[in-house]
Amino acid sequence: MQRPRRVALPEHGLVVFESHHAPGFVGELTDEYAKFLLVVAGGARWTASGRTIEPGAGTLCHVPAGLPHRQQDLPGQPVALYCFHYRTDLVPAEVYRQLSAPGLVAVELDGHDQGRARQVRALFQELLFEQDARHHAWQALMQARLLELAVLGVRLGTPAGHVSAPRAAASGGAARVTAYMHQLRSSFFRNQTIDEAARAVQLSRRQFTAVFRALAGASWRHYLLRLRLEHAQGLLVDSARTITAVAFESGFDDLSHFHHAFRTAYGMTPGEYRERNRPPPHDGLPARPSITPPTA
Repeated sequence: MQRPRRVALPEHGLVVFESHHAPGFVGELTDEYAKFLLVVAGGARWTASGRTIEPGAGTLCHVPAGLPHRQQDLPGQPVALYCFHYRTDLVPAEVYRQLSAPGLVAVELDGHDQGRARQVRALFQELLFEQDARHHAWQALMQARLLELAVLGVRLGTPAGHVSAPRAAASGGAARVTAYMHQLRSSFFRNQTIDEAARAVQLSRRQFTAVFRALAGASWRHYLLRLRLEHAQGLLVDSARTITAVAFESGFDDLSHFHHAFRTAYGMTPGEYRERNRPPPHDGLPARPSITPPTA
């Protein structure tokens, strides 16, 4: 296929399909629907609103509805991809606004936690299966997966101009660790080792440790601990959860470890901290305390 494939949306408002480009593929498009594109092979140069991206294998892209864009495969690198077209009213307005605000967006999945990359690929695989199998409530399930993919797109998305090729190994490593640090702020509660974190960004443990410390100003262990303790602070002040629940939701599997880490950081137990910072009766919740745990 050397020109874009026109696929009409079915009545339920979404469709997913595979697309293989022939050498020399080029096309100019303005679609009435929005679309996610998962590139699995090849390389291309796509342009929209003055931005140019060069997505390769392992890139998730989003194109808002009504955005004029040009697609052209790079010489000798015909693209193979999966397309997920959808009607925009199937996504909550605020989610779609955040998703479409940057315009053309591309996310290198391999630059993020490999669990997230697998999640995106699994979503496409499930969408393709459900569309073919048409089991009971398959359309509702596809709409649910669309929302899941949209939220992931918002959280993982970067402006299209942030994706470029080729990339030097050093800058690529720093970019992957930066993306991982951003993702860690919403996954600090997961049970992960430093070796798993290093593998997720395709670096050796030694490389990961050096790059992470240079970017964060703290070791991976201390940075992770700080995120967990800051979350625990908020739960202690802003909720009525038990100390056990606070520890669990903040990523501490062992209650005694939580007590020890909290006392070391703040000089008091979690219970004492809550009592000292408890809001007065009938008053609104105060701003979270400014106490910050050590970074090294």
